[in-house]
Amino acid sequence: MKKKKKQPKPTSIYKDVKIDAKLIKNEEWLTTEEVLKHLNISRSTLFRLRKTHQIIDVKIGCSPMFPKSLLNKMLLLKSIRNFNKE
Repeated sequence: MKKKKKQPKPTSIYKDVKIDAKLIKNEEWLTTEEVLKHLNISRSTLFRLRKTHQIIDVKIGCSPMFPKSLLNKMLLLKSIRNFNKE
């Protein structure tokens, strides 16, 4: 019998992001379609980002909703990290 190799746990880029309760109250929540347009990505890319915990979503009913301010912070953090690598 073959042993399954353990997959490394995905690391979230949100460990550096602080969430303020006041911001959540006034948060603009995006649907999947709105996120696809906002980030200019495909549905499969969004699914992969959700699966690897690189993007935050909250299920409301059966629909995932995405906080716009955290998506913008994610983009900013990724661009800073890419800039620092160069």
